[in-house]
Amino acid sequence: MQEKVTILCCCGAGICTSNYLKEEIEDRIKAEGLKQVKVNLCRVSDLEEAINDADLLVTTVEIKSSYDIPMIRALGIMLDDKAAKKALDEIVDTVNKIKQA
Repeated sequence: MQEKVTILCCCGAGICTSNYLKEEIEDRIKAEGLKQVKVNLCRVSDLEEAINDADLLVTTVEIKSSYDIPMIRALGIMLDDKAAKKALDEIVDTVNKIKQA
């Protein structure tokens, strides 16, 4: 069982969108009562280095590379409540699966 999970939020510039994404994920993780989940930020140009410390990649942009960790395209968080709920549900489900592995 894995206790600590690190989520990497990635967007084009690593400023506005990824910060919003991080806040939404942290709020949902807290609401779910999940402990020891850390959310980091990066921009696409820094992804190759930052990915090494991550267990889950959440992005608002298309990433053409593939990695050995789950990747969720969570652009829906930026669109509307229904799409945001769907993306956050998928993130929580994936975090729970990582913790159980």
